[in-house]
Amino acid sequence: MNLVGRALRISVMVDSFPVLSESFVTNEVRELRRLGHHVQVDAVARAPTPNWEAAGDVPVRFLTDERLPAKLVDLAWLVTRHPLRVMRDVLERRRWRREEEVAPLRALAGRARRVARERIDHLHVHFANRSALEAMRIAGLLDVPYSVTAHAFDVFASPANLRVKLERSAFSTSVCAYTVEHLRGLVAPQRAKRIHVVTMGIDVETFRRSSPYPGGRTVLAVGRLIEKKGVGVLIEAAPSLIDEGGVEAILIAGEGPLRNSLEARVAELGVGHTVTLLGARAPNEIRELLECADVVVMPSVIASDGDRDSMPVAVLEALAMEVPVVASDLVGLPEHVHRPWGRLVPPGDPAALAGAVREVLALEPAEREAMGRAARQWAAERCDGRREAERLVALISGTVACRPGNGAIPPSEHGGARTEAAL
Repeated sequence: MNLVGRALRISVMVDSFPVLSESFVTNEVRELRRLGHHVQVDAVARAPTPNWEAAGDVPVRFLTDERLPAKLVDLAWLVTRHPLRVMRDVLERRRWRREEEVAPLRALAGRARRVARERIDHLHVHFANRSALEAMRIAGLLDVPYSVTAHAFDVFASPANLRVKLERSAFSTSVCAYTVEHLRGLVAPQRAKRIHVVTMGIDVETFRRSSPYPGGRTVLAVGRLIEKKGVGVLIEAAPSLIDEGGVEAILIAGEGPLRNSLEARVAELGVGHTVTLLGARAPNEIRELLECADVVVMPSVIASDGDRDSMPVAVLEALAMEVPVVASDLVGLPEHVHRPWGRLVPPGDPAALAGAVREVLALEPAEREAMGRAARQWAAERCDGRREAERLVALISGTVACRPGNGAIPPSEHGGARTEAAL
């Protein structure tokens, strides 16, 4: 539903692009563009290990490409056009600096001028960190609405000025009811209704099986090698899975700072003949791995610094590919992983994890295949990227229509998204 009745002009703001583990940003932009809207990614910098293949033809600009003379010209334009708003921004920076680094106005003046020049209707930010602060500031300088999709580490591990970013936004979203409930508890009651669930949907046609369910004994885990992904729990479960479950292969797709310690533990347990750390894999490679997997494991835990998952996209992709899932009973995972296609286990419990995987693999291949078909139906109904993009458009268009003179109802009331419970 588009309450504005025309194509929207949207700037999607992120800190870095295109990040391999954040393909959901590209997917969302692509779906918004397919719906006929003009969408541009504005990133602070290029990702350290960019995934250009997945980014495809998504238009993107980088703040790091701007040169100082241009920045100064844009700053002069901003100060001349909006002197009082600029002064307010300068005064507020002292408060924001208590929680995070605040860029000088010259660093975001180029972004602001492009928003004005291109008549951007709405700023939409992924992750409530630097770009969210800059979107909030640009919104204040130009009177343009913005929204924030908060994910996980920016909420639980390193929140910075989170409450003000949420409260000043036209609306905010997160990817599961678990995180939305947490965010609603951070803001004033009257603002809570403006925080919505919008899932990071997947392309259910791309993630569609092209071969029969294998019916073997291959276990797959997908995730960065960081504490919250719980890969170490899977490795601890490996001896039981091999000796008692007859598992033939345990494949772990992902890269991260824990690689060396995880490899060392694999060697200590003597399971290197079965456990393989594959390293980072592009989305098309993940799809190929899912084609060959018999069960996907997502053993998420709460990290020592409080970081945790929200709703891992890899699980949604597994469901779409008709692969049973065993996951931790944690964060948003119970919202999509349940019987008949899923099993939940206590987080950080290798024995329980191994037991659930063995339970699934003990079923006849035909029964597992039926579980997978049910999983795909759920994914198609609840996790489709285009449908979730339409929810986001409904929220954005309601916000744009609500600007002075348009007389539309607020976006939180038109049903566009699920609301489950210095210079």
